[in-house]
Amino acid sequence: MSNEARPKTLVTRRGLFGLGALGASVAVGAGGVMEQFASTLDTNLGTQSEKLTSESTENEPLYETFKPSDEVLNEDGTGNSHALIQKAIDLNRKQAAEGAVLLKNSSEEGRGLPIAEGSNVTLLGIRSHMPMLGSSFGLKLFGPCITLEQALTQSKTDFANTITTNVDRSTGAIAPTISSWSGDEFDFDGAGFNVNPTMVDAYEALGESFPHATCEMTVTEYDPKEPGVADIEGVNGDFRSSFAEYGDAAIVVISRPSAESIDYLPGSVVAGLGVDEPLQLTDNERAAIDLAKECSGNVVVILNTANAVEIKDLADDPDVSAILWIGFPGCYGMLGVADVLSGKVSPSGALTDTYATHNMSAPAMQNMGDYHYANSDILTRKGGMFGDLSSNYLIECESIYVGYKYYETRYFDQVMGLGNATSAAGATAGDTWNYADEMVYPFGYGLSYTTFSQEPVGEPELELTTLDNGATTAYVTFNVNVTNTGDTAGKSIVEIWGQAPYTAGGVEKSAIQLLNFEKTDELEPGASQQVSVKVDLQYIASWDSSHENEDGTEGTYVIDPGTYYFALGNGAHEAVNNVLLAQGVDASRLAGTGDAAKVWTMAITDAEVPRTALSISKNGAQVSNHLETADWNYFQPGEVTYLSRSDWEGTWPVEYADMTLENEQLIDYLNGHYYEVKTDDDLSGITWGADSDLMIWDMAGKTYDDPAWNELLDKMTLEEALYLATFGGPSIPGVESIGLQEHYLTENAGNGIVIALNATQDSNAPWTIGADDPNGAWNGAVFGNAPLTAASFNNSLYFEMGQFMGEESLFTGIAMLWGPGLNIHRQQYNGRNGEYYSEDPVLCGNTAMEYSMGALEYGLIASPKHFAFNDQETNRSGVAPYMTEQQAREGELRGWQIAFEATDYDTEDRNANMTGLMTSFSKIGPIECTCSTGLMTDILKNEWGFRGYAVTDIYDDTDLWAAVLVSGTTCFDTRGISGFYDSTTLENCSTFANQIDGVSIGVDKVKGDATVQKAVKESAHMILYAMTQSNLTNRYNSTTHMEPQFTWWRGAYIGAAAAFGLLAVGAAASAAMSSKKSKEA
Repeated sequence: MSNEARPKTLVTRRGLFGLGALGASVAVGAGGVMEQFASTLDTNLGTQSEKLTSESTENEPLYETFKPSDEVLNEDGTGNSHALIQKAIDLNRKQAAEGAVLLKNSSEEGRGLPIAEGSNVTLLGIRSHMPMLGSSFGLKLFGPCITLEQALTQSKTDFANTITTNVDRSTGAIAPTISSWSGDEFDFDGAGFNVNPTMVDAYEALGESFPHATCEMTVTEYDPKEPGVADIEGVNGDFRSSFAEYGDAAIVVISRPSAESIDYLPGSVVAGLGVDEPLQLTDNERAAIDLAKECSGNVVVILNTANAVEIKDLADDPDVSAILWIGFPGCYGMLGVADVLSGKVSPSGALTDTYATHNMSAPAMQNMGDYHYANSDILTRKGGMFGDLSSNYLIECESIYVGYKYYETRYFDQVMGLGNATSAAGATAGDTWNYADEMVYPFGYGLSYTTFSQEPVGEPELELTTLDNGATTAYVTFNVNVTNTGDTAGKSIVEIWGQAPYTAGGVEKSAIQLLNFEKTDELEPGASQQVSVKVDLQYIASWDSSHENEDGTEGTYVIDPGTYYFALGNGAHEAVNNVLLAQGVDASRLAGTGDAAKVWTMAITDAEVPRTALSISKNGAQVSNHLETADWNYFQPGEVTYLSRSDWEGTWPVEYADMTLENEQLIDYLNGHYYEVKTDDDLSGITWGADSDLMIWDMAGKTYDDPAWNELLDKMTLEEALYLATFGGPSIPGVESIGLQEHYLTENAGNGIVIALNATQDSNAPWTIGADDPNGAWNGAVFGNAPLTAASFNNSLYFEMGQFMGEESLFTGIAMLWGPGLNIHRQQYNGRNGEYYSEDPVLCGNTAMEYSMGALEYGLIASPKHFAFNDQETNRSGVAPYMTEQQAREGELRGWQIAFEATDYDTEDRNANMTGLMTSFSKIGPIECTCSTGLMTDILKNEWGFRGYAVTDIYDDTDLWAAVLVSGTTCFDTRGISGFYDSTTLENCSTFANQIDGVSIGVDKVKGDATVQKAVKESAHMILYAMTQSNLTNRYNSTTHMEPQFTWWRGAYIGAAAAFGLLAVGAAASAAMSSKKSKEA
C-alpha cells in the first residue's frame, strides 16, 4: 500500500473505532434503561426476566388457599378456557340486561317495548352499526365481541370477524384491539329479529367517511360524526324503500364516548352541528330519529352513553315510543340488550345520574373547565411528567348540592316556598326556576315491563350499639313487601331514602338522600317477597365543621334531633314527593305523584340518639376536621360564596376565574412545601436489620396487629423498606431479607384483567392456560362500564362480578387490580364518567364494596381509584379543587368510606376492610392528595381503619419524595424496578432527580429522620399485609426463590454492545498495526 493510502485507511479505522465505541456506549445505556423498566418490557413483550420457583410439599402445599371455581376447571384441576369465556359471556349478558334502564315506554297499540320475536326491524344511526361497547384510553375493551346486529339476529358468535376496535390517541387511526382470533366460537340464544340489511349495508359503506370504533374518547371540539340523510342517499338513494318490509320497529342508537385524559367542555362543539353543547342531539342525530318515524310507528331510542345526553324533547315526543339507556355494554353485553328489547328479560335498572333538561343547569357546571391563578408566575414548583402541577384550580362552590341533591332539594323548597327557590338564578328552561321545566328523568328512576307494589311492613327497627373502642353504631332496618302486580316476571329495586330535619341558615342538608337499597329475586306475576334493607344512620348524618369537640378539635358528624322521614320511591323525585305528602302538602302542588303510605317517620331525640353519637368512627378514632385547608376561604376569607338552600338566589354559583394568590401559606403549599427532611432526630426505638427466622410466607393469614409483624419489619433493612415504598407500581421490588420476590403484581382496569390467558404472570399455577390453547389469546377486559354495573342496583350482581374478576386474576397471575373507579360524577361533562359509578356516593360505595369483597374471595385486591377528588380530567395533574369539608365528607368521601369500612362483611372474628387504593393526580385544596396527612392518615387510616397498599398514580409527585412517604401514601407508581441486574438505586434514578428546592434523595438523606423512617416502616407493613391477604400467597413456601431468565431483548442489547465493542477493538487494533507499519516504512 502506498504511503498516501495509509493515512486514509487510518482515518477510516479510527472512524470505525468511534462508531464502535459510540454504538457500544448507546447499547449499554439503552440496556440500563431497559433493565430499569424490565417489568414493563416483560409485560408488553411477553417475556420473563425472572421465574419464581417453589416446590409444593406435604407440609407446605401450594395453590390451596385460592382456587378458581370448579365450573372453569377440568376434572384434573387444569384450566378450561372455553368454560371461562362462556362464564364471562353469560355474566356480561346479565350485567347488561340488569343494568339497562327503561326510561319511557308507550306500549299501547303494539308500540314500545318489548318487540316480538320474528319482527322485522330497522336499525338507524351509525352507532347502531358500530356501537360504543367500552371506553377508550384507560379502560378499553379487548378482543372479539358481539355487535347489536348479531345479538338481534344470530345464534352463534363470529369472533374471527368481529373484534373490538380502538382509536389511537396520537394518530387517530382505528385498529382492532387484538390482531386476530382463531379460538372457539360460542352458541347463544339471540333475539330472533330480522334486521333491515339495506341500512346495515349503508352504514357499512359510510364507515370510511364517518369512521367509528367500539372504544373511543371525546375530543376538545366534539362531533359525533353522524351521517346526514344526504350522506345515506349518497350510498343508496333508494334506502327508504326498505322501510316497508322492516317497519315493525325502528331502533335508533345515540352514543357519546367516555375515556381518560379529556373532558367535554362547555360550548366546545364543531360548528355546523346545530347544537351549542356536546351532549345535545345534533341535527343529523335528530334526522336519524325522523327517519325512524318515517319507517315505523314504533320508534325506540337507545342511549349508548355514560354521560347524560339532553333528551327532553324525546321524552315529550309522542312519536317516540320507548327510550332505553344501555351505558357501554361490554364485549358481549349486546346479548343482554337484545334480551331486554325482545322481552326475554324485563328491564330492572335505574338511573345512576340525573337527566336534566340542560346539563348546564347544574350548579357544578358554573365552575368546570380550565382555570389558572391570575398570578401563577409567582409559583416556583416545576411541571411534572404530565403537565403543570401548581397553577390550575377549581372552585367547587356548589357545596353538597351535586346531582339530584341539588334538583330535588331546590324542588322541595320550591313546593314549600323556601329560600327563593323559584328565582331566576340557575333557570335554563324558563324565566324563573321550575323543577318540571328543568328535569327530564331523576336519579334512581327506571321502568319495567311489569308493575310492582311496595308496601312498608311494620315500624322501622332502630339499633344502637356501643363498641369496645368507644364508637357507637346506629342502624335502622326497614321491611318492605314487594308484589308483582303485572303480567310479566321481573325484579324490583327497593330504594330507601331519607330526609333529616333542616333549619335555614344551619348546617346544609339535602331534602332527600339515598340511604341504601336491595333488589328482589325475579318475581313471577302475583308473587311476593319481603325485603329487609338495613340503613346506617352515618349516611343521613350531616357534617358540622364548626362543632366543638370535647378534645378541643372542631368538626364532626351530627344527627340533629327532630323528625326524620324515610321513604320508598322509584327514584329521588318520587321519594321526595312521598315525603311532601307525608308532611301534609296538597298533591296539586307537586310535579308528579306520590304516596304518603310509603313513608316512615321517626322522631329522634338527643336522649335516644345523641347529636354526636357518630363522633367516634367505627375504627375508634375521634372524627374531626382534617380538610379545613380545602376551603379557599381558609386562606383568603370571604372570597368564595358557597351555595346554600337558605338563599338559592343570593348564593347561586358565579364563575371563579383568575383567582389571585395572596396568602403566603397558600402559596407555600402550592409550591410543594409540605415536609423538610430532618438530619438529627432521635432514632431510638427504630430497628433495622435485626435477626429473625420469620419470612413473608409465615405471615399469610395473620391479622394486621399480629405482633409477628414487628419482628418481620425489624428484620428488613432501611434500604429495602425505602425501595419497597419508592419503586412500586405494576411490579414490586423483592425484599431479600424476608424472602419476598419481585412480582408483576397489578393491572389497571375495572372491567376485567388486561392480560391474555397465555401471558399469565404465574405460569406455575395448575390451572395455567398454555400457549397451545386455542383460546390463549383471550383477554379478560370484556365487561360493561361502571355506570352500567351500578344501574342494576343489585348487590348480589356487584359481588358476582367481583368474584369473576378474582377468578380472572388466578388465571392471569395478578394479585391486585387498580380499579374500580370510585370518584363521583360531579357533573356530566367529565370525560371519565364511564369509569365511575354514579353521582351518588352511597350507590358508588356499595357497588365498590360488593365488587371488591367478591374479588377478595379469590385473593384479588381490588384497589379503587382515584383517592380522591378526581372531579374532571382537564388539568388533572395537580389541579387544586377547593371545597368545604362538608362537601368532601358527605360527597365523594362518603362513597370511599362505605367501601373501605365494608361493615356489611364484618363478623365477630373478622374486621373486613379493603386493602388497596390508588391516589389521585389532583390536590385537595392546595395540598397534593398524595401528601395530605389529613386525607391519607387521619381520615383513611385512623378514622376508617384502612390497612393496605396505597399507591400514587403513575409517576405522580415524584418531586415530593419525602412528603409523600410521610403522609400515609405507601408507595409510588414508578412502574416497578427490575431485580435482574442491581443497577437502579434511589440516588441514580432519574425519576426522582428533580426534587423541589433542588434537594436530593437517597438512603443517606433519611438516616437522621425518625419521621421518614417510621413512615417507611409503616408503609412496608401496609404493603406486605396486603400481599399476605392476596392470592400471591398461593405461590409461597420455604422453598420459594427466583431464577433469572435470559430474554431476547436482553440478548439484543448485550449482543449489540458486544458487536459494537468488537468493532471498536478491532478497529483500534487494526489502526495501531497500520500506524506501526507506517512508521516502519
